[in-house]
Amino acid sequence: MQDGPQGNHPSGTPSSGVPPFSEEGPPQRPWLASFSSLRSRNFRLFITGTLVAFLALQMQQLAQNYLVFQLTGLATSIGYVSAALGFAILFCSLVGGIAADRLPKRNLLIIGQLGIGLFALLIGVLVSLGVIEVWHIILTSVAVGIIAGLTQPARQAYVPDLVEGHNLINALALTSGVMNMARIGGPALAGVIIGAFGVAPAFYSKAAAYTIFVLLLLMIPIRGEVDRQMRAGRSMLADALDGVRYLRSDRTVRELLIMGVVPVVLAMPYVNFLPVFQERVFGVGPAELGLMMSMVGGGAVVGSMVVASLGEYRYKGRVLLGSGVLFGVSLMLFCAVAGPGTFGVSLGLLAATGATGTAFMSLNNALVLSLTPPHMRGRVTGLFMTTFGLQPLGALPIGALSDVIGAPLTLGSFAAVTALLFLAASIFRPNLRRL
Repeated sequence: MQDGPQGNHPSGTPSSGVPPFSEEGPPQRPWLASFSSLRSRNFRLFITGTLVAFLALQMQQLAQNYLVFQLTGLATSIGYVSAALGFAILFCSLVGGIAADRLPKRNLLIIGQLGIGLFALLIGVLVSLGVIEVWHIILTSVAVGIIAGLTQPARQAYVPDLVEGHNLINALALTSGVMNMARIGGPALAGVIIGAFGVAPAFYSKAAAYTIFVLLLLMIPIRGEVDRQMRAGRSMLADALDGVRYLRSDRTVRELLIMGVVPVVLAMPYVNFLPVFQERVFGVGPAELGLMMSMVGGGAVVGSMVVASLGEYRYKGRVLLGSGVLFGVSLMLFCAVAGPGTFGVSLGLLAATGATGTAFMSLNNALVLSLTPPHMRGRVTGLFMTTFGLQPLGALPIGALSDVIGAPLTLGSFAAVTALLFLAASIFRPNLRRL
């Protein structure tokens, strides 16, 4: 990471200083602090829809990875599917971020949920007809990635429109917590359903759940700041350049975005390869695979709630960097102990991995959005989403190496590099420690 000029926000708050979390909200009991943003009706509707949609998404993702591995027997194939989705997101997210600043975010979300739900329905039908092939999944992953890249930056940028400023970190962390609650029930339910009925119901569930989310979004009034200057005939290229110039001037936001790339590329792909551990390392069935994913989700909920309860805690930067280091270490330990007789211990380490990884990503995202001016949030979120499009840079070599030297050694090595990079950042980036 290279140093750059330290820009100021329009409010005059230095970007390298303490983020603007000092707005005081109404007094409340300490035990309710972790849920303060739920007082907003619009946010309650949004977070309910998020829970329903992500519950089905987790079922579908486990079913899809399981299906791909069963069709081919190769971890590399999972990497190809991840690459198809990731590269589509990578090339479309910046445009999606510009759209989130130009257009009502709610409407973009509605379009995205409908489109993704339709492709889930298509795959479910192909599975039910017995004609599904891997290339079908790859093509639909490209299409879903394009839709997600164009519409999903509006999801994160939409949350600040639904709550008061003093509840922003709380709302973002609760959103992450709800998404990760879905990682508990979704995979466990998917494992049972796959064992009893096959993978098709998971895809049908996703289509239905996304429709429910759309109905809830329609109950939220259109609101939020749209950059009128952007809508007054300016080109998208000019808008994109404005976003790039903003990041050049704001060293802290820029470095937080860079920090977000590290786990996404090097370590987060581990979730996609749990079916490889299930079959090749532990020798268990789909129900146990669902349990593994649920342990990741359970830990992730804990990590999200810790971030939600931080409030005005001064040392968020230290928590950020520390959770990044612990994420790499816990994943490395999971890979080190994974074996036929260590399933129980491995479940505990998966929970720790989910907790620390989610704590890092939730806090990183919250800090980025809190530091970014409202009229830039869509573009910055679009750039943030491009980091998820970079996941194939890790997923492809992880898949290929897993077929050669095994998944535990491959992912363990990537996890060790992740921990070392975060440790280096905690030493050489004092401005991040002071957040």
